[in-house]
Amino acid sequence: MGRTLGRVVAGVVGLVLLVLVALLVSWVWPPSAAQQRALAALEAPHDLPGSNAYVTLATLEMQAPLVHRQAQVDEHTRRFQAWYDDSYAPGFIRGDAESEAGVPPPLPVDGAARTPTADPALCGFRDAATCLERVRRAPEAVAAALATRAPLLSRMDELAAHGHYRSPLVQAPPSPWPALGPLAVPLGAHALAHVQGDSARALAGLCRDAGSGRMLMAHGDNLLATMMGIAMLRANAELFAAVLAELPADAPLPSGCATAFAPLSADEAVVCNGMRGEFAMQQRFALLMDRKIEAGPRSGRLLYNGRKTLARQAEALAWPCLPAARQAVAEDRRVPLPSLPAAAWWQPQCLTNAIGCILSEIAGPAYTGYLYREQDAAAQLRLLQAVLWMRGQALQDAEAVSARLRELPAGLRSAHRPITLSADGTALETPAYARQGQVLRMPLPLAASSP
Repeated sequence: MGRTLGRVVAGVVGLVLLVLVALLVSWVWPPSAAQQRALAALEAPHDLPGSNAYVTLATLEMQAPLVHRQAQVDEHTRRFQAWYDDSYAPGFIRGDAESEAGVPPPLPVDGAARTPTADPALCGFRDAATCLERVRRAPEAVAAALATRAPLLSRMDELAAHGHYRSPLVQAPPSPWPALGPLAVPLGAHALAHVQGDSARALAGLCRDAGSGRMLMAHGDNLLATMMGIAMLRANAELFAAVLAELPADAPLPSGCATAFAPLSADEAVVCNGMRGEFAMQQRFALLMDRKIEAGPRSGRLLYNGRKTLARQAEALAWPCLPAARQAVAEDRRVPLPSLPAAAWWQPQCLTNAIGCILSEIAGPAYTGYLYREQDAAAQLRLLQAVLWMRGQALQDAEAVSARLRELPAGLRSAHRPITLSADGTALETPAYARQGQVLRMPLPLAASSP
């Protein structure tokens, strides 16, 4: 009996020791090589060109001098940080942030000057290709709608002078974002200028705003700015091509158009900076979770590990920042989605981080597809460059256009998405990546598309 009891005790002690060793191994388990590469890519320092567009975007519809708007933004930044430190973070740790922290301080937008809803008379990013038709149907309504947005329209030159966008606010879910939807409003102004006969002003404005979209896309610090930049660049490029198609072949182009619509480099055509912004939010969340776990029962420390969670999230976010994605973008190949290892509670990296592994599994799929939108923006600029290259050439039929397409400069060719003539002979097309089965298109100048 005594020997049996001794064996049982020894077995229990051995099992407990085995469990403790497993937990210790899990706790000190280092990030994988892939996770280390991902962390290095997301945390690598990177230069941001020019000045910051944040103040301009946060006060896009305020009627006030820049010095006053800057002071308003500085004060809001101070108030938001105080609210985050004194109300939101403690509430998150306690578990009642949503009910007790209240609403964060709003952005300093002049309520009397801001127009919160979109006007149906104006063009949006999604209907830029048909913007000229919309404006021609009701030019008076467009002019009236634009008159109420004079401060915003006057602010676009200021926006174009900036080189990057970076929010001074802590990156966290409750952080307010500037309203970026109004950036579509100038499309109506450019279309109206062309319809009223001032095509030079329309082209200059479109190239200016395309450059601003390109800035937000390539040098924004979060995915929202990146996606809005893509939409802004593509919409202005589409309307630019529509205006150009109605002009004589010898109509001069503003000097800024060459830069605004230049082909995207591989570094520009990835969403790396946007993913870095997402990772910054994950880092802030991990810090709060660590504090929450420390303030709770000790058993909670066996369920969440901020270091391990960030390593897993980095692996899901960093793929656009890695050399393989850049190489695929440079070759215009559809970037393959990363195959991340599935999480299981018994794996060393999850044994003491069950909550973190679950959160990583939930968040991962939400980021797929962003890079394809940017690849499509690059393809659309390549289409526009092909249109510009063919502009002024005497191409009298579809066969002549197709023959010239076979002679495109090397920088405009793609082995994976060749440029072709549309079935109706009025536009150039190439397959889309974000929405497979659909095509991207740019209208040809009248001289090149006429039978």
